[in-house]
Amino acid sequence: MKVFIRFFLILLLANDQAKSWNVPHQNWDNSINESKNHKIKPYFQLDSYYSFIGSRSADVLGFKAGIEWNKKWKFAAGYNQIKSDIVESKVLPASELQYAINDTMRAQLYLRYFPIMAEYVFYDKDEWQLSTPINLGYGRSYFQYFGLNNEKRRIFEHGVLVSELGMNAQYKILKWFGVGGGFGYRVMLINNPAIDTKFSSPIFSFRIKLFLEEIYNSIK
Repeated sequence: MKVFIRFFLILLLANDQAKSWNVPHQNWDNSINESKNHKIKPYFQLDSYYSFIGSRSADVLGFKAGIEWNKKWKFAAGYNQIKSDIVESKVLPASELQYAINDTMRAQLYLRYFPIMAEYVFYDKDEWQLSTPINLGYGRSYFQYFGLNNEKRRIFEHGVLVSELGMNAQYKILKWFGVGGGFGYRVMLINNPAIDTKFSSPIFSFRIKLFLEEIYNSIK
């Protein structure tokens, strides 16, 4: 009986000692998991969406590159260009007459800017992800015509400040790819005083999404 009691006490002490040894191990595992959840990853996106300039459609092309933090925030900078179908006859400034055939030329409207983006992912569950991006960009708008030697000439060029606010959604169809879309609104905080055309416009997009990290992990 005494032997049994001693053996039982030894087991209890061993069990308590094992628990005390496991606590740091569990804390270590938790710290590893927390560090994984708070990691920073590179982020890259090709921009392609639709908008309007005045009453005409105008496609936006560009890219953004930056970082993704904690799977919740994305911070990036990039370049966007809006090439419109707006071509108008423009009376050239006096300084341009030496480069043109006539004092009135057909010119096409452009807008180019460098956006800085912050995007917050407020829903990420199962195959769905919803986020809100905010963009603020500085650039220039102008009309472009072809001069005497068929060279590109810019007129009425001026700096502009562009803001965009919207919401994006994506759905993962398979492990490697999915679909995404978004909508929002572009507002010109500082516009070109020499151009009367309205740049503020709704914006919307539809994309095929490739999940590069999943592809990399699968290949690795």
